[in-house]
Amino acid sequence: MGLQLPDIANLSKEINVMSDADIVLSEEETLRPPSIRRRAAARIAAIQTLYQLWAGDQDLPQTVASYQSRYMPSLLEDFKLKHLNEQHYTQLVFGVESERVKMDAMITPLLGEGWTIDRLNQIERDILRTAIFELEYLPDIPVKTIIAEYSAIADCWEIDTGFITAILDKLAHTLRQGELSA
Repeated sequence: MGLQLPDIANLSKEINVMSDADIVLSEEETLRPPSIRRRAAARIAAIQTLYQLWAGDQDLPQTVASYQSRYMPSLLEDFKLKHLNEQHYTQLVFGVESERVKMDAMITPLLGEGWTIDRLNQIERDILRTAIFELEYLPDIPVKTIIAEYSAIADCWEIDTGFITAILDKLAHTLRQGELSA
């Protein structure tokens, strides 16, 4: 049996659509702008690629190629896109993998007493690492956007959003003090 990545069909629908309970709009009217969907798709693709790297037996370039040929087409279809933000995807995947040990060291002290990074499930680790990469290395993306996007991604995977938000908020106050105090 092949590698099973978390289902993206419902995930992309949750991330892709703006909501307002009092207004009924067609699907096309509720889609976020393409530039935002391309970046959201890149985030999800990066998390899934990192998960595939962890679960598989290929190196990173092989895993990226495998993900792009096998899973990327359905992600793009779900997001109603012809392409995602390729630069963002590449930065996230290769950046997270190169800084993984450093990021894990940032996460560990924020966990509960007696908890280690290994006690988190792999998707939680990959969500946190990818968000931390954005917080630390992509200052053009606002903190609130990063936290909101990764909390939404966590929610779609049925991961405790309060936990993800709390960790990211604490790290944001360290990594982006100036932005949050302004």
